[in-house]
Amino acid sequence: MKLIPYGKTNEGRPLMVAVIASEDNLARLEEIRTNNLKSAGLLDGQASAKQPALVWFSYNVHGNEPTSSEASMQVLYEISNKNSAFAKQILSNTVVFIDPCINPDGRDRYANWYNQKGAVTPDVNPVAWEHYEPWPQGRYNHYCFDLNRDWAWQVQVESQQRIPL
Repeated sequence: MKLIPYGKTNEGRPLMVAVIASEDNLARLEEIRTNNLKSAGLLDGQASAKQPALVWFSYNVHGNEPTSSEASMQVLYEISNKNSAFAKQILSNTVVFIDPCINPDGRDRYANWYNQKGAVTPDVNPVAWEHYEPWPQGRYNHYCFDLNRDWAWQVQVESQQRIPL
């Protein structure tokens, strides 16, 4: 596994991606990257070797959907488990990228609110305080922008730093 920091949010939180691959594929990551660009016609030339599949998992684009970041840790564990035949099979022909939290500012805002307002035992009453997240909510980034809408326009720093990677 290789951890690649690719930027910071407006509030200074780190943005990073974990790359999980076999030792051979991890050692030739740059070659795999350029071969992928050649295969897609984005770089001149022909791919020089058989390519593993590239898989990118992004989690927690909406900060108030926090379970996805925790799920990313389980996925990371399962596919990096050296004792797992299933993980070995996946990594024999796949390079996996895991971005555990696209929106750390919104996630942190939501987690702080929930830790203050959530009951020790969840309250199923729909009018309970823990079900009414106040504005600006954790869904959005620092500038109240829904990052799920920024893939095409790339006007937010989180997207501007992630897309080149």
